[in-house]
Amino acid sequence: MGRSISDNCQAAPEFKSEIPIKLSKNRFKAEYGSDLIAELIGQMGHEYIFITPGSSFRGVHDSLVNFKGNEKPKIILVAHEEMAVAMAQGYWKASRRPGVAFVHDLVGLQHAVMAFYNAMADRAPIIVLGGAGPMDPAHRRKTDWIHSANAQSNIVRDVTKWTDEPTTLQAILDSMARAQRVATSAPCAPTYISVDAKIQEDKIPDGTTVPDFSLQRFQPPAPIAAPKFQVQAAVEALIEAEWPMIFGGRIGYLAESADSIRNLVEHTGSAYQDGHDIVCMASYHPQNLNCSFGRTKHEYDYKRKFLEKADTIVCIDCLDISNNVGEYEGARNACQKDDKKKHTIIDLSLNDFAIQHWTHLGGPLQPVDIQIQADCLYGVNQLLFELESRTKNNNQYLKRVSERCEELKQIHMKLRADQRCIMKKNWEKVPIYLPRMTAELFESVKSKNWLLASRNYRAWYDGIWEFDGPGQFMSNSIGGGIGYGAAGVIGSALAGREQGKFTVAIIGDGDFTMGPAAIWTAVHYSIPILIVLHNNTSFGNDEEHQITLARQQNRPKENAWIGQRMVGPEPDYCLVAKGYGAFAETPVNDPSELAGAFQRAVEAVEAGKVALVDVHTSLN
Repeated sequence: MGRSISDNCQAAPEFKSEIPIKLSKNRFKAEYGSDLIAELIGQMGHEYIFITPGSSFRGVHDSLVNFKGNEKPKIILVAHEEMAVAMAQGYWKASRRPGVAFVHDLVGLQHAVMAFYNAMADRAPIIVLGGAGPMDPAHRRKTDWIHSANAQSNIVRDVTKWTDEPTTLQAILDSMARAQRVATSAPCAPTYISVDAKIQEDKIPDGTTVPDFSLQRFQPPAPIAAPKFQVQAAVEALIEAEWPMIFGGRIGYLAESADSIRNLVEHTGSAYQDGHDIVCMASYHPQNLNCSFGRTKHEYDYKRKFLEKADTIVCIDCLDISNNVGEYEGARNACQKDDKKKHTIIDLSLNDFAIQHWTHLGGPLQPVDIQIQADCLYGVNQLLFELESRTKNNNQYLKRVSERCEELKQIHMKLRADQRCIMKKNWEKVPIYLPRMTAELFESVKSKNWLLASRNYRAWYDGIWEFDGPGQFMSNSIGGGIGYGAAGVIGSALAGREQGKFTVAIIGDGDFTMGPAAIWTAVHYSIPILIVLHNNTSFGNDEEHQITLARQQNRPKENAWIGQRMVGPEPDYCLVAKGYGAFAETPVNDPSELAGAFQRAVEAVEAGKVALVDVHTSLN
């Protein structure tokens, strides 16, 4: 009879720690190719590596444990490759350090493709290594044949910035160094390297050297600055503007950008709005005109009003400028040029340096009049310096700015009052009204040093959750790939744990359904997080599309739920979460029970646990 795993090791050892035992005293002397690969990952600055195990990188896995001692990097075990890459993306969002993942060969890499796309859309510097081959057919086992490809990286070439298929150990090490520099050079994006299985397990060839990351040659370049004439043209337009408007984009990830954004908004007397699903400015700032009403008519009316009034619009590192300036549904044509009024649109970004030859990510040809091609924060500071020097003694300009700021303050107050009024009317709704859920959740965590890892943008009401500025909200998948949620927010929570932050996330039931095993990773590695499911039992976005189409085609909208709602039976997400070791109670159906449920979950997270609260919500 063959020997089973339980003949020589425990199938399920009691978990106390993941500190390896019985290590060789001379383990710090590298012997195999995989030892140098593991060593370089640590030297590149990575504290963690997110993996879904596979035989194609058993060599590196062994070296991470038995050579590196499972420290720098520490293994974070994830149940699925898509979730492993999503966790690396989420970790980067909150830590601002590149994430690294290792995935199985051909089949594992295919699992991860969606996560690559999300990371590319998010401009996330993720370095992914993948076991491969052996490329020498003489060394392939039976399974290796169905898991090998001539150029494995072809699968992800369209969703990465750079890939490589190195054929020697030295080439692998050099490629790893290059992959990190390419990924972290603006505009950032994921990179991928195939790592041959046999090279991992072979002895180290004479003369092999590990790239020295203390040298400048392996670091990303300095921020890109805009040519002076671009900055001057933009400042001239802002000075002449009657009603300027500023949209903040990916700069919202950078906490250090708070003063620069606020100063630009105040010095120009601009109306301010966050770009799609990001936060760059304090909610309570009197020039903040964010007007989300859960995608209702009120929201579209406000957006249209602001865009029709604006004559100069600045988009700071926004992914899709057409979306910001109202060229899609809801505010269509609000910002198009006509004979009566010319809108000057200024794009401060590196969008045109991030050419996508496969996807239409970013929308159509952007309606841009003045381009400032620069790193977002550096470019904002360039604008500020030029603006301040040009307007320091311009009393007429300063007077106009002051008058606009007072006008914006009144609009801000009216906007927030309207939002509160609508929320009050729906406060007692059952199923639970999403803005009430958001308000009750914020009330339970507002005294904490919180980090919001995710939210439901479609049902978000601005002004309910009070942001102090950028760096507090980690946005969503950006690529629109459902399934990012549970894994991505846990990656952010890992960074939040390092920073002493209380991480909280709001994700949909559909998103959670695609990756609930991520909960196990958080519990196993003691990554505290409060996850709130807004559970409408539906793939809500698509149910709304079915309702819209039924109305357009004069068909019954009452059937829109079919093929959309997960009912009969409804999944017991609390039971699922508890099965993975998390704290969870029973679903919350009564809005009066929200405060108590959230308070108990907060106490669990403060005790170092993972907590899930399942809230049964309305569709919108």
